[in-house]
Amino acid sequence: MIFGFIAKEIVVGSLAVIYGGTDLAGLMSSHITQMQSISFMIFCLLYTPCVATIAAICSESRSLRITLISLVSGLGIAWLTSFVFYQSGLLLGFN
Repeated sequence: MIFGFIAKEIVVGSLAVIYGGTDLAGLMSSHITQMQSISFMIFCLLYTPCVATIAAICSESRSLRITLISLVSGLGIAWLTSFVFYQSGLLLGFN
């Protein structure tokens, strides 16, 4: 997720390097369930925007407070949404 903070499109490339292969889907499917991967995608979509966006928020708002609120709320909403999705899926019997 740290690399996604630099640029969101780097997340998939980082996973490919971590898993060390070209067949990323095949490698990840042996380690991560479908519910976990969808929850991860939800988190990636909603969590903190990239550095350039945060710099723009800071520049436009001219407030460190608003920038930090944006960062924390983005992380909180992403975590809560992916957590609720994953737990709901487990509760309903999806795996």
